[in-house]
Amino acid sequence: MNTEHAVLTCSSCGLEADHELRYTGRLLHSTRCTSCDHVVRHDQRDLYTSYLRDLEHRVASKPRRLARAATREPWSFARGLPRAMLRQPGKLLEEIWTLWRR
Repeated sequence: MNTEHAVLTCSSCGLEADHELRYTGRLLHSTRCTSCDHVVRHDQRDLYTSYLRDLEHRVASKPRRLARAATREPWSFARGLPRAMLRQPGKLLEEIWTLWRR
């Protein structure tokens, strides 16, 4: 799960504060106000549907993205490919686990 930060106005406390944005894949999973700890989560069914559509798009576009990376930076692509291939199943399982345990 990726975590990013942004300054937003909190719907709970009304303050403009730093918020922690959590992403599962490329989808916003939840936000948390660092001032009052108010958490906003997306509906589970909506997340599943959106995640599956996003995953389908990522899988379909992967060959094109790999080919683009191989032509732009062939040496770094070749060096990083074995590690990336080993890391991908774990990343996918982490995304699915994040959605499931919610």
